[in-house]
Amino acid sequence: MFDGTRARRSPSPMARTRWHPPERFFNAANRLVRPLLRSRLHPLVSGRLMLLTYEGAKSGRTFAIPVAYYRPAPGEVWAFGARTGWMSNFRNRRTVRLRLRGREVRAEATAVEDREEVARLLEELVQRKGPGAIRDPFVGFPRDRHPTHEEAVAAADRVRIARFHLSAKR
Repeated sequence: MFDGTRARRSPSPMARTRWHPPERFFNAANRLVRPLLRSRLHPLVSGRLMLLTYEGAKSGRTFAIPVAYYRPAPGEVWAFGARTGWMSNFRNRRTVRLRLRGREVRAEATAVEDREEVARLLEELVQRKGPGAIRDPFVGFPRDRHPTHEEAVAAADRVRIARFHLSAKR
């Protein structure tokens, strides 16, 4: 019998809305983490964070931002971006500097924005490194199992990937 109320279905785990810290939280955290990544104390955070230094494509200004990274293979580093402006700087291949585990390295950066390609790369990373490999909350992957293809495609709607190919000369 219809009682005037809507039937409520429990949302799927991928459909749940997530709380995201405000931008000012990230700005404050970046002011603390940036010098830490450049210091001798970098091992406290450099297992998960690197310092990305690049020149803005339009402004020409130099930016240095801490980003979480993943090492899917030797010579390659990936970073995920969700609702971030920095990723658009790499639509065309660009040279950047990374401070990776206390060492400064040069890399060629490109953004992967195609939804199917992002989904494929996310699945590839989990296949190589295991279900708990992607800890980024914006991706929203389960940590206890491999994601389904549908979950990977849904995550690809939320994130883009910056691929960094490290230069041979360090």
